[in-house]
Amino acid sequence: MPLFREINCGQGWGGIWKITETFDELCDMLPHSAYYREHASRFAAERRRLEYVAVRLLIFTLTGEELQVEYLPSGRPFFRGRKLQLSISHTFGYAAVLFSEKYEAGLDIEVFSERIVKLKERLIGPEEAAETTYEILLHWSAKEAVFKILDEEGIDFRENLTVQNLSCPAMPDHTEAEGDFSLYYHLSDGKTGTFPVHYETTADFVLTYAFREL
Repeated sequence: MPLFREINCGQGWGGIWKITETFDELCDMLPHSAYYREHASRFAAERRRLEYVAVRLLIFTLTGEELQVEYLPSGRPFFRGRKLQLSISHTFGYAAVLFSEKYEAGLDIEVFSERIVKLKERLIGPEEAAETTYEILLHWSAKEAVFKILDEEGIDFRENLTVQNLSCPAMPDHTEAEGDFSLYYHLSDGKTGTFPVHYETTADFVLTYAFREL
């Protein structure tokens, strides 16, 4: 389907693509479709091929350019030769990107799944309150978004990243909501700080993003 949702805020912009197309349909929407078919062929899983092309299509849709994504050894994406900062996330059926000219950006999208509850002990620290699937997902997603900005090895989501000031609305039907909270980081090398985190949620997913000034 076309662009599912745009992301607009003071520090950056981006969007979400809901992947309902086939691989060939996605490729055909890009000017150099053969190039993307060739590069996506390195992924064995069909889902990964879809996500790869959906991200490139989303970047093209939002910028009007076929900007080439490259990766640092850590896995962090960037545009070579461009100041524009980039964060990428994908989950079952969705791809999302976030851009910024003046800030490092961290973005994460996660579909609702009860499986996350099994990971609670690995994700939620003793100072955090997360009981429902929705709350655990928000904690996890926010930590993923900030982790992408920090871009350091050895970060433990439970021990080094702490969600603060999160007041979740009651969402028995997972209706749409959005809000802001904080995430405090305290790394093993002594670095500390706090990120403002914005979240949005729909019936299908939670989305979080954060920024840090360059």
